[in-house]
Amino acid sequence: MGCDGGLDWLLEEDNPPVRLMTLTQLLRRDEDDDDVRTARASLMDYSVTQAILAHHREVWESGPRQFWSYQGKHWNTVFLGQFLANGRDSRLTQGLQELAGVVWPNCGAPCMAACMLRALKRLGYGEHPEVVRGNEALARSVLEDGGITCQYMASSLLSRCYMALPKLLLCFTELAEETRSRVLQDATTWITRGLTDHQVFVYAPENRKDWDAVRPKPRTKGDVPEGETRASWVAKAREQYIAERGLGGLQPKPSWTRFGFPLNYNSDILEAMFALALANAPMSPSLERPLQVIKNKQTPNSRWLMDRSLNGKMWADVEAKGMPSKWITLFAMIVLDHFGEGR
Repeated sequence: MGCDGGLDWLLEEDNPPVRLMTLTQLLRRDEDDDDVRTARASLMDYSVTQAILAHHREVWESGPRQFWSYQGKHWNTVFLGQFLANGRDSRLTQGLQELAGVVWPNCGAPCMAACMLRALKRLGYGEHPEVVRGNEALARSVLEDGGITCQYMASSLLSRCYMALPKLLLCFTELAEETRSRVLQDATTWITRGLTDHQVFVYAPENRKDWDAVRPKPRTKGDVPEGETRASWVAKAREQYIAERGLGGLQPKPSWTRFGFPLNYNSDILEAMFALALANAPMSPSLERPLQVIKNKQTPNSRWLMDRSLNGKMWADVEAKGMPSKWITLFAMIVLDHFGEGR
């Protein structure tokens, strides 16, 4: 199935960031190409970027309680980075400078930290000392901890977070390979191997539902045995469960087969494969299964649909759920192109 029809669709002028990435990443046009210059000059005209900018005062005045809000400053920084906005725009500069100065370690979970650090690099703040320090610290933590530690894993059978691996890989690959420090290179290699070894989306313990049915669920401090904290009690119960029953076999994560953009802290096969392509990962038998999922979702006119979205939660909708998506199609074509399955 060819991709030419989809490619022509991506080159339309209604979505400048998609048009620019199509020109530079798929057609490999140089920066001095007239079409590339025009697309780059039009980036701030993207309708969703304009909607965020129209609410820039509300975005930057959002407080800590709006940390996870898709209308707050943290997620909108992530969105603007994904849309290739100009971070030196007067409506953004002060807010982005403030966030760059406190992004690490004040960003909560590693998934959000990775999203923020990547966005700040894309918005022109990659050389800020705290952004540089945050990247190094995030990479070092992955290597030293043997994965991503996260408070939300306390009740899971997995001791390390898997679903955030694509977020960290996207963050680290935002820097050109030749400019990455040794720790960033090592972390990139470690994550690439981890995703590949699990066929990208085969990581969910078979016994997770059984464990969820029997794990301690303390509602108050009084529910916890004397001498224990909630965390230690659950940890001991998990350790005993694994010793007696194990994880079971690892299964595919069904939600990863549903593609969306932009994503929150969750990921999917397409985002993970896109991150692997940016990491210049080679094709291997372990990637045939996720690659086939992507190919199977291609429509007869060489487009891909938006399976899930954050529409209704952001300042503006990004395309329409259930309909062909230029963003999803762009990422799918980049993946197919990198792994030798493109036009």
